[in-house]
Amino acid sequence: MQRWTVEWGGAGVLEGQGITRDSLKSGDTVVITGSPGRDVTEHRMRMSSLRRTSDGFGWGTKPGEKFD
Repeated sequence: MQRWTVEWGGAGVLEGQGITRDSLKSGDTVVITGSPGRDVTEHRMRMSSLRRTSDGFGWGTKPGEKFD
């Protein structure tokens, strides 16, 4: 297991896309895709999509759901 730092959008942008502070809970199992940072040993990535495995909740697959 590795711990990664994942860069997402700002709260205002995400709220406009339907993401709130209650969308994810501690302990949720998620699958994240994205682009790694320049130094992969730092374990950082810029997220392009997220999917919660328990119910299929996701972000990043619909028009307008992106982080610039």
